[in-house]
Amino acid sequence: MRRDLALALLTTAGIVLAATTDSREDILSRLDQAAASFHTMTADVTHTSHTAVLNEDDTDNGRVAMKKVASGEIQGLMEYTKPDHKFFQFEKRKLQIYTPNDNTVQVYDLGKHGEQLDQFLAIGFGTSSKDLMASFQLNPGGAATVNGKAASKVELIPTTADGKKLLTKIELWIGPDNYPLQEKLQEPSGDFVVVSYNNVKINPPLAPDALQLKVAPGAKYEYPQK
Repeated sequence: MRRDLALALLTTAGIVLAATTDSREDILSRLDQAAASFHTMTADVTHTSHTAVLNEDDTDNGRVAMKKVASGEIQGLMEYTKPDHKFFQFEKRKLQIYTPNDNTVQVYDLGKHGEQLDQFLAIGFGTSSKDLMASFQLNPGGAATVNGKAASKVELIPTTADGKKLLTKIELWIGPDNYPLQEKLQEPSGDFVVVSYNNVKINPPLAPDALQLKVAPGAKYEYPQK
C-alpha cells in the first residue's frame, strides 16, 4: 500500500555537460518561468523506492502524462509496465490503482492528502515560487548532471506541520529547459523515492481521454479505506 501510493507521488550516460551554479533568486525565477508556461507533459519515468530498514530498492519503469487543470490541481495517469503492469490515475483528490492482470481497481479518497499529492506532483512542473515558498525553504545545491544533461540541484525543506510529517526534504535536479530531470523525496523513516524523467515533452497535445483510466469489462472495484 505505502509503496503503491509512493508510486503515485509523487543512470548517467552520454556526454557530461557543464552547468552553471544558480543563485536562489535565479532558481525561483526559472521555476516561475516553467510554471507560467506549463499546461501538459508526457515522459518516460523510472521510479525507485528505497526501504531503509531492509536496505532494498524496488524499481518500476513506465510512462506518465499530466495536465494542470487549475491552479494547485493536477490530473494525471501513470502506467508502469516493469516489473508489474499497473496504472495510477489521480483526479480531484481521488487515486485509482488498476492492475490489469487481475482486473481490479482500488479506489482511494485522499482527502487533505490529495492537496499535498497535487503539490508534490506539481513541483517543478506547475508551482510558482510564491506557492513553493509558502510550504518550503529553498536551498541551492550547485551544478550537477543527470543522464548526461546539465542540471541545477535544489533542496526543498518542508516548513508546514503536515509537510514535515510526510517528508524531511525534496531534492530537484532542474534541466536547461527549467523542468525537473530528477526528483528525490526523503521520508522521516529514512525511506526515499527517486523519480527520473526521460524523453520529456512539455505542452504536447493530449487526446480528450488521454488521462482517463481505461478498465476492462467486469473489473472488480475495491475501497480499502471502507
